[in-house]
Amino acid sequence: MFSGKLMQSKFLKIISITMLAVVIVLAVSIVPKLQLPKPTGKYVVGQTVFRWLDSSRPEVLTDNPNDSREVMATIWYPAEPGTGAISPYFPGLSTVSRALIESGEVAQWEVLGLRFIRSRNLPNAALANDALSYPVIILSPGNGTNIEFYTILASEIASHGYVVVGLNHPYDVAAVELSNGEVAPYDKSQWSLEPSAHQAYISERIKVRTADILFALDQLEALNSRTDNPFAGRLDLDSVAVGGHSLGGITASEACKTDARFRACLNFDGLQKGGPFSMEPTAIPPVQPFMFLTKEAQLHPRLIESFESTHESYWVVIHETSHQSFTDGPMLQPSIIPSNADEIMRLIQEYTVAFLDHTLMGEEVDLLSETVHRQNVSVEVYPSN
Repeated sequence: MFSGKLMQSKFLKIISITMLAVVIVLAVSIVPKLQLPKPTGKYVVGQTVFRWLDSSRPEVLTDNPNDSREVMATIWYPAEPGTGAISPYFPGLSTVSRALIESGEVAQWEVLGLRFIRSRNLPNAALANDALSYPVIILSPGNGTNIEFYTILASEIASHGYVVVGLNHPYDVAAVELSNGEVAPYDKSQWSLEPSAHQAYISERIKVRTADILFALDQLEALNSRTDNPFAGRLDLDSVAVGGHSLGGITASEACKTDARFRACLNFDGLQKGGPFSMEPTAIPPVQPFMFLTKEAQLHPRLIESFESTHESYWVVIHETSHQSFTDGPMLQPSIIPSNADEIMRLIQEYTVAFLDHTLMGEEVDLLSETVHRQNVSVEVYPSN
């Protein structure tokens, strides 16, 4: 009997040690995800939010005919060190948390975890003074995805001397607070539509998103001309790019084709009937320099012909990438299995900054100088020689 109790005691001890080890492993895997990676550029990053009301456009997804379209912009920018406190990862999370969960795009446990993530950005910090002005890129997120979930990429771009204007399109993202304090939820009703009707719905939302981007650029011009804000005269609006992820990438292409003020266009893994260029299969590419940064290693020959018809474009494939790799998601998810999410994000950041340095700052960059095929990345340069 004594021997049995001794064996039971040893067994319980082994179980306890095993459980403790599991807890430690989980803790070690989760804790590093609570701090965003440090941007590699020379600037610390400031962050601020604007809410812009476009009284010329009605909001078509509400019941009130008097509602006007709003655009919410999170702006990341080069900042002076020590001029702001550390920002939460998702400012205003408590206001929109319920709607985030109800959207079905963000799980309840993920919303809870967002409260503990620490950003390195400085809210409302002073704009860095070592340049007269900074080039600009406007970013549009994927369907059902808040712009906040692109903070890692946006912060990296800003740290290299760019003003990054990320847009939350009401009813197209999971949840966003409007200027009157109400929360615009994600329009989930679209998923009950038949495929052809849903495609038509998306086409209409692309038009709305494109108008949002053009309106945002107008607002940036207004900010630049007024003296009552920290960006007055500091935005280089002769050097503006537009980019986006998924449907945001298609939107970026449409915005480029609509408005010549954009000097360059980026599409992060957005592919529709018109490839990375449009919802329509017959659509032509933008005339501005264009980059398709994607997981797609194969494209229809018709799309290759479209790339060949451009003045300057790049098809960059990051291998082992998923559609969500262009968001912060894979970088924040806890895992006890080693992940290559950080390496994938590093490549996405490098090629994005290289494209912007080349098209907006006029720099020659080796990453885009020729067609290359490597183990982790492939680059096709068009038109080919």
